[in-house]
Amino acid sequence: MLKLGLTAALTAAVCFSIAAATGFGAGKTKVITIKVGDIATLPSDNFHCQVITKTQVACGAKVAPKSVQVYYAPHQLEVLQFKTATKAAVLLNIKR
Repeated sequence: MLKLGLTAALTAAVCFSIAAATGFGAGKTKVITIKVGDIATLPSDNFHCQVITKTQVACGAKVAPKSVQVYYAPHQLEVLQFKTATKAAVLLNIKR
């Protein structure tokens, strides 16, 4: 009985260590570098990010009434909610 318990514990420990060493079955993450003017889209979520300058990025849903956009800059983070396609209300403005 002791031998069976030790065998089970050792097997579980070996299986756990193999899973930990291989990343617990996680797939490889793909990192995409985008340049100024490029847009990365996630069509299933209606979400995109666009590089405006080397230090500014805008992310959010398509510009439509009540959509929310986030602008990232080196010293500022701004969250906007669009009332129309061209007019927006500032929900949050933080200096970083």
